Amino acid sequence: MCPNDNDYDWPIALGDFEVGSTDSPVAIVIIGRGVVDLPKHIYAIRGTVKTENIGIEKIIANTISNPRIRFLVICGKDEFGHYPGDAILSLGRNGVNDQMRIQGTKSAIPFLCNIPREAIERFLKQVEFIDLVHPKNVDEIVAYDPEYHFDETRREELVRTTGECLQRDPGALDCEPMIVRTGTIMGDGRAIGRALNLASDRFASQMLRLPSQKLSTSASLAVVSKDFSIILDPIDSEIVTVPSVELASKIKTYLSGGG
Repeated sequence: MCPNDNDYDWPIALGDFEVGSTDSPVAIVIIGRGVVDLPKHIYAIRGTVKTENIGIEKIIANTISNPRIRFLVICGKDEFGHYPGDAILSLGRNGVNDQMRIQGTKSAIPFLCNIPREAIERFLKQVEFIDLVHPKNVDEIVAYDPEYHFDETRREELVRTTGECLQRDPGALDCEPMIVRTGTIMGDGRAIGRALNLASDRFASQMLRLPSQKLSTSASLAVVSKDFSIILDPIDSEIVTVPSVELASKIKTYLSGGG
């Protein structure tokens, strides 16, 4: 990480997003595969988030590397289990604890393991969080990442709210871009998402088939290669490629009862 790096293209983190106007202070975060037609001049960047960990880290990296972004509008339908919308909003309200876990969220594994604390502090200082997550009814929260379309009422609400942000634009934050460069954050978001789901499924399957007395949180994963995110799983003695060594360790600890 470096506080100022003129040799970079923005956005710095790969992902599923579209760049709009450099004059806009608004970043729009759409949960899951939400589809909505928006005029490009109202946002600097709009993209999707599907996970409550690496997905949020990428949002942070792209935001703090552009001090012009001052509003984060979170919209769409939250996803059962991951609850990325709840995780982002809880981050804005409560920050992270000493274990880099987002506080006060119902998300399953909301650990921000691949980004330094000072980057999170800068993120919280830089943007205002705006909650347009609908619906709140648990029975209507989506599962299995389906594609869904914003109805006209929700689209109009999003356009109106973004317009209000443009009118309240405080200007760029008076500081240099903060650049965070890690393999996980700079990697392709869709590939990382698939790898993360596979890693979670693998660890969950192992934990479910073991006797309870063997669910030891002290049996940590052995790192084979930090550079290539390769670990040795001590349960099955298998070499596994994961999107993040730190997050894989958190997943294993969480699923085996370590919290």
